[in-house]
Amino acid sequence: MIQSVGRALDILMTVSDMRGEPVTLGTIAQKTGIHASTCAHLVQTLCEKGFLSQVSRTSGYILGAYAYYLTRYKTFHKELIETCNPALKWIQRRTGHTALLAILVEGEKFVISYAEDSKYLLHERGELFRGNLYNSATGRAMLSTMHRGELASLVQKIGLPREEDWPGIDSLNTLEKELQVLAEKKIVCIENSCDQQYDAIYGISIRAPRLGNCAVGLHVRQEAIPTEEEQRQIEKILLAGTREINRRLRFERELM
Repeated sequence: MIQSVGRALDILMTVSDMRGEPVTLGTIAQKTGIHASTCAHLVQTLCEKGFLSQVSRTSGYILGAYAYYLTRYKTFHKELIETCNPALKWIQRRTGHTALLAILVEGEKFVISYAEDSKYLLHERGELFRGNLYNSATGRAMLSTMHRGELASLVQKIGLPREEDWPGIDSLNTLEKELQVLAEKKIVCIENSCDQQYDAIYGISIRAPRLGNCAVGLHVRQEAIPTEEEQRQIEKILLAGTREINRRLRFERELM
């Protein structure tokens, strides 16, 4: 990788991660690990090219017009989103919880569509949200479908999970064994409950051969811990919605 290009992209990603909030030059340099003077030159160049915009000398920078102009023609994986959105909306209606669609791109997990709240609001404006691959149910569900060589290449690129992201995974061998268990279960569930609230993420992989690894997730957040029957019902709905997505994807693939 050309170092200056890589650094410029790191700066853009750092500003983008603030989701519209201005970020100071000092913060950009700190988060990217780029020397302050080098960072200042790169930021100035990105401003001159329109990819960054300076809000003020004290507030810092936001993404510029050209950063958005790059995506003017098409939403990221628009066809996949349009195929999956009806099922996401159905899952949300039946469960009352947020349903989402995730995809694995270059070793990172992105949420590209989701349906939430009692009005079944679908977010179809092309938002992309980066998420942790190892400590998320959708991330682990996608990993569980990988072939051994593919998984080994990914681990070589991004490393093994940190202890706080996935306790007990200290080698490729232990990761493979754990993923095999998850593959047999079909549905991955990660609970993050506290005394006041039950919080869990469910994930299940979907088959999208042309697009790589994808998964449907369900974020369950409520006061009471669900009963076994309620958990079975959640899993039943998630499986049904995923089967419908797979059916639609298979149908579209056969038309091509």
